[in-house]
Amino acid sequence: MKLWRKLLAAVTAGTICLGSIGAMLSVSAETELDSSAVSENSTEVKASKGAHTHYYGEYTSTSDGCTGWRRFVIKNMGSAGYAQMGDSEACQYAIDHSFAPNEGDKSVGWIWIGTNPTTTATTKVTTKTTTKMTTKTTTTTTQPSVPTVKEGSLDKGDIDGSGSLDSTDVFYSMLYIANTAVGNTVKISKEQITAADVDESSSVDATDVYYLMYYIALHGVGVNVSWDNVLAK
Repeated sequence: MKLWRKLLAAVTAGTICLGSIGAMLSVSAETELDSSAVSENSTEVKASKGAHTHYYGEYTSTSDGCTGWRRFVIKNMGSAGYAQMGDSEACQYAIDHSFAPNEGDKSVGWIWIGTNPTTTATTKVTTKTTTKMTTKTTTTTTQPSVPTVKEGSLDKGDIDGSGSLDSTDVFYSMLYIANTAVGNTVKISKEQITAADVDESSSVDATDVYYLMYYIALHGVGVNVSWDNVLAK
């Protein structure tokens, strides 16, 4: 029963992440700042670019969709070391910073491993009484894409061609689904689409994401099942 709860939580987290990916597909946004000066002076006006501000090593239980977040699951196994699942760099950060200090302790969440763009633009202006100043900032959001890999057969679920199945493959699968759902053209090879279609239904959808997360979760806790077992073939 505990395993099924973990898997349900993983699927829920994947759904939240999919919503976050959809939010990242926005291509432009605008913010305006109007102000009326009351005296002659020099001021600094900061216009937000709309970027989230995070710091390296920041922890959260739920990702807000920024691409710098890395998922980790660790469990302190005592002298046997740590059981890990998710992004290896995030897992190592959590271990090094004692997120699960005692034997039997478990820690799950997201660690910020990325970097941030500049979040504000500062403009120095001189204003006079009755002078109205308008600052307009336009921000273009870069749309994330699925990296292509060399042509050739790929293992089931291994979308990025890394030779192993992990949270990166889950992310790219959900990113592909989100892009196609809103009509964006995605540069991805036929071999990658075949790898993403884990249930061989001839389409990549939420069911494939579920089976991929299920497979990764089972292997992450030491249950080395085959794809035929996972797909109940």
